[in-house]
Amino acid sequence: MEDFAKIIKRMNAIADSGLIYAKDIFDRERYTELKELASDLTENLTDLSKCELTEAFRPTAYYPTPMIDVRAFVRDEAGRILLICDKVRGDWAMPGGYGEIGLTAKEDVLKELLEEAGLTGKVNRLLAVFDTEKWQPQARQYYKFVFECSVISGEFTENSETTESRFFDFVDLSNLNLSEHRNTYAQFELLEKLAKENKQHID
Repeated sequence: MEDFAKIIKRMNAIADSGLIYAKDIFDRERYTELKELASDLTENLTDLSKCELTEAFRPTAYYPTPMIDVRAFVRDEAGRILLICDKVRGDWAMPGGYGEIGLTAKEDVLKELLEEAGLTGKVNRLLAVFDTEKWQPQARQYYKFVFECSVISGEFTENSETTESRFFDFVDLSNLNLSEHRNTYAQFELLEKLAKENKQHID
């Protein structure tokens, strides 16, 4: 099923780029039909919600490319991992979010760390780059940049996005309600190994 999803998403990307560079009305009609067929296939062959379908097949004015997501991998002196609890879903993830225009990736991840966890930090290094197609296929493809960060100062205060920020022992992560589309347990296993061995992973 994951292979079908990849093929359908590729069809949709071709349709989007075709609509952008269409030479005439006939090209537009063909690419519009291809996009509709991809949408129909997705609805029948996947378990995506209506909201996810709408997002996946939303017309774009730009050449379709993977989206960027940044995450802060923070450990305290005891080696525990920092996670934040989402206010809407109640699940846990590393602080982070979409890459924002006008900010560098480092600025972006530190901004998310401050907004979601109330912590001022510094980026030590790029720990991993994950492709969601390999780890957690979803409506849109993301490149997930995970930065190893350390805390300088601050403390958590409840905000519009998160209800709690807490450090967890790695052994406790398997029992948590993790935000699977943001970070899977398998990804945490790899990140923990990379951090301990001072290595890097890029999909």
